[in-house]
Amino acid sequence: MSFLKHFFSSLLFIVSLSSSAFAQAPETGWITNFNHLPVKVNLQLTGQVQENTVNGILNVDLAKDWKTYWRSPGEGGVAPTFEWTDQSYNIDTVDWSWPTPKRYPVLGVETVGYKDQIHFPIQLQLKDPQQVSRLKGTLTLASCTTICVLTDYEIDLSFDPNGLSINEDVAFAYAQAASSVPILVDQSAIKAQKNNANITNIISSWDQFNQEVSVQLSHQIGWGNPDVFIDSNDPELENVFFSKPIISVSGKQVTATFNASSWGGEVDLSNANVNITVVDADIAVEVATTLGNQTISVVGESIWSIFLVALIGGLILNIMPCVLPVLGMKLSSVLGVDGSQRSQVRKQFLASSAGIISSFWLLALFLLVLKLSGEALGWGIQFQSPYFITFMVIVTAIFTANMLGLFEIQLPSSMQTWLATKGGHSYLGHYLQGMFATLLATPCSAPFLGTAVAFALGASAWQLFAVFTALGLGMALPWLLIALFPSIALLMPKPGKWMGTIKLVFGLLILATCLWLVSLLSSFIGLLYTILVAALILVIFAVLILKKHGKRLFFITFGIFMIVAAIVLIVGSLTAKHWANPLQDEITWVPLNAQLIEQEVNKGNVVFVDVTAKWCVTCKANKIGVLLQNPVYSALQEDGVIAMSGDWTVRSDSVTAYLQSFGRYGVPFNIVYGPAAPNGIELSTILNSEDVLNALQQAKGQ
Repeated sequence: MSFLKHFFSSLLFIVSLSSSAFAQAPETGWITNFNHLPVKVNLQLTGQVQENTVNGILNVDLAKDWKTYWRSPGEGGVAPTFEWTDQSYNIDTVDWSWPTPKRYPVLGVETVGYKDQIHFPIQLQLKDPQQVSRLKGTLTLASCTTICVLTDYEIDLSFDPNGLSINEDVAFAYAQAASSVPILVDQSAIKAQKNNANITNIISSWDQFNQEVSVQLSHQIGWGNPDVFIDSNDPELENVFFSKPIISVSGKQVTATFNASSWGGEVDLSNANVNITVVDADIAVEVATTLGNQTISVVGESIWSIFLVALIGGLILNIMPCVLPVLGMKLSSVLGVDGSQRSQVRKQFLASSAGIISSFWLLALFLLVLKLSGEALGWGIQFQSPYFITFMVIVTAIFTANMLGLFEIQLPSSMQTWLATKGGHSYLGHYLQGMFATLLATPCSAPFLGTAVAFALGASAWQLFAVFTALGLGMALPWLLIALFPSIALLMPKPGKWMGTIKLVFGLLILATCLWLVSLLSSFIGLLYTILVAALILVIFAVLILKKHGKRLFFITFGIFMIVAAIVLIVGSLTAKHWANPLQDEITWVPLNAQLIEQEVNKGNVVFVDVTAKWCVTCKANKIGVLLQNPVYSALQEDGVIAMSGDWTVRSDSVTAYLQSFGRYGVPFNIVYGPAAPNGIELSTILNSEDVLNALQQAKGQ
């Protein structure tokens, strides 16, 4: 009897424990897979039961630099999936909501997902809210750093919907997770302009020729710094990837353009059903829409403002040191023309203008081909090629020799007669001068063309050519002006002995350009061989000048070189207070590493990033004039400040991807990260000490 009493008492105790367990909001506890310990998951129920729905939250904890993916992972990665088995019971559906993701470019591959801790809101739809339920299945989660691991986690959770009590902490966490999920907005509500997100219009289109999706949204209040994502629920579009968009904001309107691609080649998204997710400071909205075929372009005032910027930028290039030697060549050609040859001057300058504009068109065509082929784009990438630099060294050396009168091209008499009858006057040479000026202009263009070029490289084909046409027209404007009014060129003094001296000076300027181009080869052939090549060029020119013109001109040339050098030194010393002498670079520059940036910021450090190239004139000016000058120089060496450098002198896919993640396609680029600025504070192209110091302090949170 006592045994039976004891047995029933124990049974009652076990039942009471079981009832107590069901009464509480159940959870799985943290689940790990011993094959991959950096990731753990946990499924919790809030205890809230609404009709036949039970809310829960799937927590995913990722260690260190590991990340997982959104429902559309981008160009790489695998979206998480949950397959529940027939061992589950009383479960009708499992609805999974996706918080707003972030972008994570890795080695040129654009991925979309999450880091650290993610909380996915889960809704369990029950068949019968009065019956005990069980959810059993496998969660498959891809997690990546520089490697990717696909891991399974076994989920098994039983509960009695009738006996659940609310867990306030889990309910609060669920509400927070739900608030991070973009609001679903119906297109009919947008047309009626009655939606909580204040979205007043949306247009989406597919461009089959350029393989581009364009989306345009209007917001009643306006935009700050929006990001736009696109994906589709259509299984046929499962293998279609969308690039990071080029985003343009104008007032209350944002336009985003995506490149679409697939491993199988070209795609066709005509009338495809897609989801557009737009995120800004105080808005996260998702809209389901169908891609049309209407043309969407950036707002008119934006394209025209970009066109104007390109025009002005091209005009300014004429006074940059990269282009000045070519202008010297042009002026020297005018010196030999008397006042009666107005028509000849006009045709020469028209030929040079045509050379400038056509070379910009060739650059645009080259970049368009790269863009369509999926190659990384950048402004100035030709200077990342040792073959291009070598070609330019040869061309500048030939132009120098020609300017110094070291050789003349003797054509056959029959061809000379033909040119004379056709009025040739070597217009091809003037055309090539214009093209040559354009090629040399690239390293000097960053301060003036950064915005225009970034827009062009991310725009459609016709916009790309429109912007590059504006660049060409801007640079050719002074040349066209002289072509229209030749009397401007004919106002110069009459030809005389002084012409030889002027040509000599211009020849030396081009020789200096040639030596500068040689210096760029040091990244490819080493410093020793670069010095030997430069010395060889100088010796060859010295011997040729001595042989062709004798000792007198040789010493005159040497004297002019020394006088110019002395003038530069004198002017430099008199103006030193304005630019000072650069300090010896003792800053510890760490190679650019996007993951390391996040690690250092999490430690409370500030990271200053300088993306530069040896062929970039503006980069050198920033370094000499700001980074290697106090107080910036000292600030970059303080404890808690990490100086990081991305070298774009030679081709680097990782540096290119980093630049493009900010919508940049050229150097210099500088940005400051810190605890108070985890997303970075971008600096202007031309640095100044005040802006750099303010950004460092702001990033610290001071």
